[in-house]
Amino acid sequence: MLTVFFMDFPTAFQHYLALEKKYSPHTVKAYLDDLASFSQHLANQEGADLAGASYGEIRSWVVALVESGLSHTSVNRKIASLKAFYKFLLRTRQIQVNPLAQHRALKTSKKIQVPFSEKEVAAACATG
Repeated sequence: MLTVFFMDFPTAFQHYLALEKKYSPHTVKAYLDDLASFSQHLANQEGADLAGASYGEIRSWVVALVESGLSHTSVNRKIASLKAFYKFLLRTRQIQVNPLAQHRALKTSKKIQVPFSEKEVAAACATG
């Protein structure tokens, strides 16, 4: 288990993702960018610090993301970043309760996958 006594939470989280979870540098950067975005939202709302954020503060960030036009899939990925961060804080005993423990992902639209275009099907039928 990683010791966070001499590091700020985002730095300790970065080390946890890279060294313990063995996430790719791209994934680590995405998670940290999402964390920074939420931290900025808290600062703009004069809210709590990252470790002390409530579910209501997280929910207001989610609403702001959706209202900005971000797809539900992208918002869910950002929420996954926060979930990982709060699980990390719980694991390192920096918080007692995970504010996202009961959160459910936003619904996403299901797309029907079409393996061939109409043109390709017509061409295959014409040559057959």
